[in-house]
Parts: sequence; structure tokens; C-alpha cells
Amino acid sequence: MKRLVPAICIALSFALATQAQVKELNVSKRFNWGIRLGVNAPLVDIRHMSLDGTPVDESDSESSLGLTGSFIGRYNIKRHYIQLEVGMHQSHTRLYNPDHGLDKINTSAYAVDVPVLYGYNITKHGPFLMNLFAGPRVSYICNETSRINTSGNVSRNLVYNDKPNSFSFYAVGGLSTTIGHLYIDFRYAYCIRNSKDQSFNIGLDNTTGQVKLSRAINELSISIGYLW
Repeated sequence: MKRLVPAICIALSFALATQAQVKELNVSKRFNWGIRLGVNAPLVDIRHMSLDGTPVDESDSESSLGLTGSFIGRYNIKRHYIQLEVGMHQSHTRLYNPDHGLDKINTSAYAVDVPVLYGYNITKHGPFLMNLFAGPRVSYICNETSRINTSGNVSRNLVYNDKPNSFSFYAVGGLSTTIGHLYIDFRYAYCIRNSKDQSFNIGLDNTTGQVKLSRAINELSISIGYLW
């Protein structure tokens, strides 16, 4: 992220310096198409956790940057638009609770995303556009793997009691800028709910120490793309 932000600032400065040479995106036509790639910072929200039926509080969590990307289809209505995206994102998170035998759980997940966004053009100056957007998003976790470290520094693959594949429902909001055909957006996705919680055992025999975990992964992302 520290490297990406200066790169975006340089790109914006270069675009502003060459304003007369930037080719304007045609938003008067009915459809625009595009692609976006970027990074996302997962924010873990632990909503409920129990060990053998006893509630567990004060669990700590961390996350690291993952990749995100999507194909864009935009339907223009004067200064408004409806934007449909189909894409994927990855997330890397860690959960800690050494007081209950959970030294660390590393989780990597890959999800398919389908947001439907309403956007409004708040300003237009030549080839430069700025938009606010918001809307719902449905995500399907198609692959999730975890590795657990328990007390005694024992590390092994985590076996879920049920498949971790699930749907998540989000509310998305953000700000985008278009400079000619260059597209930059900042967005935040808040997880409203998941279709199911996670359940696994931390005992070495995978039958004892049952953990039930309800958590949400909110996301803050920045991406760069290109629109036609």
C-alpha cells in the first residue's frame, strides 16, 4: 500500500500536467466497459466466538493486503449510471487467542464478487470526472484454507466441521475518478451478514475443543482500471 499510493499520486500529477492531451471518455453513449485491478485491506470483525459452548471474548486479529480485480459494465443515464461488476478478491487474516489455546490461525480465502453499484457524477471538467457510488455486493467464498498453531507450538492444517464455502452480503460505498480512460476508485465494503458461521476443533484429534466463530471481513480497497 505504501508503494501504491505514491504511484497513484504520480499518475495523477502526470495526467494533470498533460490535460490537453488526455482523450475524453465518452459517457454520452449508453454503455462503457472496463477492467480494474488493485489491493484490498481486510478488516476482521469478530462478532461471536465460543469454545465448547463458552463465549470467548477479546480475541485479537490481523490482516495483510490481498489482490482484487473485476470486469466492469456501466449503463449511463445522463449524470447517473448503474455499474455491474464480476470479479474476485483474496484476503489473508490471522486470529489470536493464546488464553484459550489459539496461538494463531492463518486463513487465506478467495471469493467471487458481484456488486451492483449506483453512481452519480458530482463534477466534470474536460476529461476529468469524479463520481460517488454505492450499492450491494454478494460474495461467494470458493476456496478457504487455514493453518492453526496451538499451545506448545504445534502447527497443522485446520479441518472445518463443515465446508467453509459460503455467501457474504455487503454494502459498498466509495469515490471514483476518471481521467480520460484511466479509472481510479477507493471503496469500502461492510459485511452485513454471512450465510453461515465457521465451526472447527482445536484438539489434536480434531474432535475436542470445538470452536464456533462468527466473523465478518470488511474491506478497504484501492484500484486502478481502464474504461472504454
